[in-house]
Amino acid sequence: MKTTKPTFVMATICLNFSYAQLKEKSPAENQLQLFQYGFSGFNSGYKPGFRIKKEVANRGKTITVRNYTVQQLFAIAYGTGTPINHEQVIIDVAEPKKLQQIRCYKLFVPQQQIDNFYTIMQQNLHMEFPDYNITIEQKGNENYMIIKDADD
Repeated sequence: MKTTKPTFVMATICLNFSYAQLKEKSPAENQLQLFQYGFSGFNSGYKPGFRIKKEVANRGKTITVRNYTVQQLFAIAYGTGTPINHEQVIIDVAEPKKLQQIRCYKLFVPQQQIDNFYTIMQQNLHMEFPDYNITIEQKGNENYMIIKDADD
């Protein structure tokens, strides 16, 4: 079976080319790809809550959110860690029940991206829930989070 040898050579060439392209990227470009996140549905056996943890030896920062509504996830992200109070949320969507879905979320950001932690969380939420536009408006001394349908 001499056909496997050319295939192996071609695969090796492709891998070396890909590795060379990765090495050509600046360290900043490579660092942007290091954060990890994930969403899941309701997790039975856990009380709703979230925890923000700085990793040992300055490796990064993690947020773990269990059994929160989509609205509450937005409130954490746009409140930059201090959730926006329920009374300060204005919902203007066609199907508000969708915002009450229970979800879990986890995000790890390496040390060099900690300054962008909540921006990354907001981007993750926007990718997972593209049907909503979120804005923050200041009225008096308080910030209000406004959730609207994206097609408005």
